[in-house]
Amino acid sequence: MTARSLRWRIVWPLLAVLALVMIAVTVGLFFHLMTLFTSSRSVDESVLPHIAESIQRDAAGRLRLSPSPELERFQEESPGLWFVVLSQDDRDVRYGQVPDDLKPIAARLGSILDGDIRAADGSPLTSLIARLPSPAGKVRIMYGGRLQTESFVALLIGRMQVIYLPFLAFTLIAAFVSVPILVKRALAGVDRITDIAASIDIDRRGQRLPLEHVPAEVLPLVQAINAALARLDHGYTQQKRFLADAAHELRTPIAILQTNLEAMPDSRQQRKLLHHVGRLANTAEELLDLHRLDNGPQPMREVDLVQLCKAVAGDLAPIAIAAGYELSFSADRDRISVQGDAGALERVITNLVRNAIEHGGGHGLIRVVASHPNVIDVSDDGPGIPPSQQEEVFEPFYRVSPRPSGAGLGLNLVRQIVQRHGGQVSMVPSDRGAHFRISL
Repeated sequence: MTARSLRWRIVWPLLAVLALVMIAVTVGLFFHLMTLFTSSRSVDESVLPHIAESIQRDAAGRLRLSPSPELERFQEESPGLWFVVLSQDDRDVRYGQVPDDLKPIAARLGSILDGDIRAADGSPLTSLIARLPSPAGKVRIMYGGRLQTESFVALLIGRMQVIYLPFLAFTLIAAFVSVPILVKRALAGVDRITDIAASIDIDRRGQRLPLEHVPAEVLPLVQAINAALARLDHGYTQQKRFLADAAHELRTPIAILQTNLEAMPDSRQQRKLLHHVGRLANTAEELLDLHRLDNGPQPMREVDLVQLCKAVAGDLAPIAIAAGYELSFSADRDRISVQGDAGALERVITNLVRNAIEHGGGHGLIRVVASHPNVIDVSDDGPGIPPSQQEEVFEPFYRVSPRPSGAGLGLNLVRQIVQRHGGQVSMVPSDRGAHFRISL
């Protein structure tokens, strides 16, 4: 199941609420304006130029009304439309029924420049007066009448399309662009702790998630994670200390046991016991090596890989021969120098050779080869490792097949030591047996 982004879980509801609020405001404003204007306005002012262009003079110079198509449309839409037109020579023309209360004002139209006439008690607007040019010359026009609701709705929508709707669109677009950016900036602290959390692993213990720039709502979660990391570090430290102490305590009785076994008469049982004690001693040394690695890198000094491999081969040759193998060592030059921890690198070669002795089938040749540049190969003639398991064998406590011996730490320790030296260990494809290669 794919987890939803916290950022978008915040952004989308915010944008949805903002869009709903803007739509609600638009609808509310629309109905408010419709209520306000339909109760307080006469016909739209856009009728004025159509009235003016419809005023003509006849042959005797009298004013006459010749309605244009636009004025006819207004007349059809607003049956209550009325107007009085007065020319400069005091000739007039009238259309519709002038309200009785406005007739005295209409009679004095020639002395009024323009006006917006409302009743004193705040009742709806009843008339407008304006001066405009016309085909009959400059005229004064006094007009009024109620605009039909359907016509007014179309008019209001038209006005809103020109003014309000572009503003609404701009606001929504700005919100859709800015809100994700603002939310991303607000959650920048969460992104940072996510990156730091992803970098925490077993080799970087003691690291904690920062509390700076973390939203207050997320802060308890970060503090809980830090507390959990502290408990894990404490438990891991106690476990490693216990294993190291146990390994230290086991070294002395193992050494005493091995000395006593070596003093016994040579027999098949004695050799078998020595073999098992040797594995036990090797496991204790592996645990100590892991503890040393966990305590940080050791000082690096110049190490000769040729001499190191030769010494390990010489030390393990009797064990290999006793187990039924032949053991060979070769190098393509007399000296191959690297900077490293001689003791740790010796453990690497020892583990690989012991792994070949343990899993090589009890026969064949075990080869140790040192070559330039800084490469060590250890191979055997045994059954090998299936390709599907060649990466897993380097995991701690992993064994290719169930065996009563071995803790499964050897190859994992090899990889850790080699990686601490900036190198890599891998398996080389081989027709038979297992072939390990270390590149430093």
